[in-house]
Amino acid sequence: MAIKDELLFDFAINMPRVLVSGNTVILDNVKKLMLLSQNQVIVSSGQRFTSVTGKNLVIKELKDERMLITGDLEQLQFYRALQEDKN
Repeated sequence: MAIKDELLFDFAINMPRVLVSGNTVILDNVKKLMLLSQNQVIVSSGQRFTSVTGKNLVIKELKDERMLITGDLEQLQFYRALQEDKN
């Protein structure tokens, strides 16, 4: 097992997780790709969203709810989905 896989295996919970190293970003628990452009990637992990903004972003791998992105990272943002009013 590769080192990055061992690290991610140790933290197996259903929350958005991000591992950043140099020009590589690993997003874990990806359920749905919401937006893809050369400068931004937004993914859903259920009721939470993760946005990666940068330049020349490229998805190198997408499998088993894990996404590997390379490029010049500028910003990471986390969002929560709005809850509908039940009244």
